Amino acid sequence: MLGKIVRNVAIVAIIGVLVALVIFNANQKAAIDTKVWDSRTTIGDAATAKHHYIMYTDLMCPYCDAFSRVVKDHYDEFKCDYLDEKKVLFEMRITDFLYEFGAHKTEYSRQSAEAIYCATAEDRFWDYYYAALDKLWEDYHSKGIGTSKTSPAITGIDDSYWLEIGKSIGLGEEFNNCYSEHQQLEAVKANTAKAYKLVDGGLPYFQFGSFKTGGFDQSWGWEQVKQYLDAGLQGRSN
Repeated sequence: MLGKIVRNVAIVAIIGVLVALVIFNANQKAAIDTKVWDSRTTIGDAATAKHHYIMYTDLMCPYCDAFSRVVKDHYDEFKCDYLDEKKVLFEMRITDFLYEFGAHKTEYSRQSAEAIYCATAEDRFWDYYYAALDKLWEDYHSKGIGTSKTSPAITGIDDSYWLEIGKSIGLGEEFNNCYSEHQQLEAVKANTAKAYKLVDGGLPYFQFGSFKTGGFDQSWGWEQVKQYLDAGLQGRSN
């Protein structure tokens, strides 16, 4: 009789632990999800993520682009070591900071933000983002144009530039109409205003867990990126 009671108690205890784990995991997922502005601009598995990494950027920020190109060039390591093994959910938050708050307002910042928001509306954020990075690198940054405050400035970009990037990844009339009719402009402005309250440094600005810092040198490589990523795992502050 006593043995039966012990077994029943043990079964109840096990069930209780399992229920608690389910609730914990559900709450953890909810906690991650509620912090994400747009799941379409994330990579990683929100269901299992233990770390929420955020990058605030502007497509016309050359230092931001430098960071993203390094990650792109080392994507297999990034995915294996951080997204999969260390359970990182990485979120990109696109702004038009250089239009709203730049020392010299650049319309290209707003153009690029509107374009990528329109691509995001068709769930093509990452395709468009990487295509735009490659295009800007090929046309300007690789030639030393628009890479710093003292370098020659980027000129001559019009709406067709961003539409052509969309075309290169298979976006069509819906994307073109979205961009031409400024359908995502209010979303761009709202997110930029929201980001302005959270960013406390230069772009790119990173919030990797409790680690927060701004800036990235164009001469840096994968080792410096890993230092930033690892600082987020270790809970360091800048």
